Amino acid sequence: MSAIRRWGALAGSVISAVAVSGMLSASAAQAATAYVVDNTSVSCSDAGPGTAAQPFCTIAAAAKKAVAGDTVLVNAGTYAGTSVDPANSGAAGTPITFTANPGVTISGGTRAFSISSRNYIVINGFTITGTSSYGIFVSGGSNVSVTNNTVSFAGQPVSGSTAIGIYLDNLAGGTVSGNVAHDNSAHGIELAGSTTAVMVRGNASYHNAYQYERNANGIDDIAPGNSLIGNITYDNEDSGINVYPGAANTLVADNVAYDNGDHGINVFNVTGGQIIGNTVYFNCTSGIDIEGTSGNYDIENNVAVDNATGAIINPTPINPPGAYTNTCNRREGNIGVYDSAPTTTTANYNLVWQDGPGVEYWWAATAYGTQAALNAATGQEANGIFASPKFANASAWDLQLTEGSPAIDSANSGATGEQATDVLGNPRVDDPATPNTGAGPRAYDDRGAYEFQPPAATGPTAHLTVSPATGTAPLGVTANASASTAGSSPISTYAFDFGDGTKVGPQAAATAKHTYASAGRHTVTVTVTDSNGLTSTASQPVIIRPPARYVGQIGTSSSAKKHTSDSVTVPSGRRVAAGDLIVATVQLTGTTATGAVTGSDSAGDVLKVASSVSSAGHRLVTLSGVARKGLASGGKITVVFPSASANRVTADEVAGVTTVDRHSAASGSTASFSSGLTGTTSRPREFVLAVTATFGGTSVTWSAGWTKLSTTTVGSNALARAYRIPSGTGSFAGTGTASRPWLAEVIAFT
Repeated sequence: MSAIRRWGALAGSVISAVAVSGMLSASAAQAATAYVVDNTSVSCSDAGPGTAAQPFCTIAAAAKKAVAGDTVLVNAGTYAGTSVDPANSGAAGTPITFTANPGVTISGGTRAFSISSRNYIVINGFTITGTSSYGIFVSGGSNVSVTNNTVSFAGQPVSGSTAIGIYLDNLAGGTVSGNVAHDNSAHGIELAGSTTAVMVRGNASYHNAYQYERNANGIDDIAPGNSLIGNITYDNEDSGINVYPGAANTLVADNVAYDNGDHGINVFNVTGGQIIGNTVYFNCTSGIDIEGTSGNYDIENNVAVDNATGAIINPTPINPPGAYTNTCNRREGNIGVYDSAPTTTTANYNLVWQDGPGVEYWWAATAYGTQAALNAATGQEANGIFASPKFANASAWDLQLTEGSPAIDSANSGATGEQATDVLGNPRVDDPATPNTGAGPRAYDDRGAYEFQPPAATGPTAHLTVSPATGTAPLGVTANASASTAGSSPISTYAFDFGDGTKVGPQAAATAKHTYASAGRHTVTVTVTDSNGLTSTASQPVIIRPPARYVGQIGTSSSAKKHTSDSVTVPSGRRVAAGDLIVATVQLTGTTATGAVTGSDSAGDVLKVASSVSSAGHRLVTLSGVARKGLASGGKITVVFPSASANRVTADEVAGVTTVDRHSAASGSTASFSSGLTGTTSRPREFVLAVTATFGGTSVTWSAGWTKLSTTTVGSNALARAYRIPSGTGSFAGTGTASRPWLAEVIAFT
């Protein structure tokens, strides 16, 4: 058996095992006695108490002792088949349970279990092989559960010696679930006689064959009122599931049947029943077959593909070779309704498809190749689909649906017998990528035995840029989330939070604008939501400086004598705020054109040269630095310079700026002065300071646009300052008229 086939079989078994496990646990909890069987124990004795210390040697010995509520635990070992038949019956809620621990094999003998007219018995977890008759035989009684067993090689493929793997006869109520029946010399599982109200669920049945004649089915039902749900049948000599005379009102739902030597599902001479939601693929003859005197059948939600293609299918050995020929030239069609069956049978919501030559649908005496032709002639399959189901990997027998299959979200969940879970135990789910075209209370059930499980939805990934990211208040910004990417579903909305109480959206647009009125640090966040309701967020900071502002003059100092330093003292009642900029302007007379000029304050802050210009023994230097801790009254700002015969120092405080952006300087002896143009400033609302020093006169007049500050004079020399805070960017020059000669500077601080 291929890995895919083995996986398919086990998947169904696991589902049933889980359900039965719960039942067994409850039973064990209520058990009066737990008998132990262990034929590998040196202390085992069929005459003993059946305890762990002295277990029974045979299962039959325990079966004679067990009464309602008891459990027989069989330890690992190989046991001979002895047709175990309990001496007593269990009761509702307290069955007699025979359960095998891992490693138990019952080999040979006539039958492993042969239970006659007993009620509430559980046979769970045994590996049974090579019995000369049935592996498990149940006759009469009620509510017997055969669960999670593996039964193989029952009987011999010789006329008169064949045997069914699991055989139920005249049983009233019970369960056959999670079993594997393979390589038996007759049917894998059969329900016969008056057996009724039995649930056959989650079993795998394959490779069962008489070998000398085509006759062995995976599951054979010739008894009334039973349910065959979620089984996987393949490689059987005859049909995967066979419903024959006596099996009226049988439900066949959610089964998978492929590569069988006759039909996938065959109904012959049976009145009443449902064939709902099965997947039937590549069987020798018609995939789903209703024939003979059958009638009153409902066929819905099935997927039948590439059946009766003309290929010769011999899935099991024929011994001796040539004993019979299986030419697959009998009934045709993926679905075939023949003989007297069409008059009372209804079919709808089925999907059929031939990848190559072959009949799509046979109804009464006519073959149909299109849904339209079939519906027009018969009224059947009004919602039928003739299209490929897009199996995952049909050549490897993986018949699950893939994205885009027309079987997805298109079944009738209101069909009698439609299951809430699929053959693998998966729930019915709505594929968000597929429109719901089904009917019933859930319009999203899938056709066939497998419910497509959409991949886990992935949400969007948000991405955000904010421009500008810094600036001076009031600051207009644009938040842009257009680089966000979608996950499984398209992005539907963007919601922006600007961090100052302003929110924009949710909206379809990926951008939003906002103006910050006041300075501060804010975080802009965008929340991106897709059509599945999944979200993602991204954030970016925005730093807004307060607008540039001239705070005032800190102080001034001058000397007409030779010095190499001077200082300005913060006056009483005055302070310099932490974070504000100190600008110190120094006018030197009778000094060198070169030599370091440095500045500092008493709090340890450093002032660096922002601009310097000199001419004919005169020099003008402007220094700046941030007062990081601030200065209280009495604090000092000191400037050190090359020896000068006279000096003037003025210190100013400016808020909202910290560093030099652009500057220019010039010297001259005309009546008009100009510092020359700065380069274009980096941002609006910078603080632009103009400084002029005159030598030989104290008259200074500023051009329009400049706000004049105080002028410091020493003898016939003057140091004048003015400023502006332009609303936009630009190039600026300090200009006006003054006594001659003069030195001029302009510095833009940002």
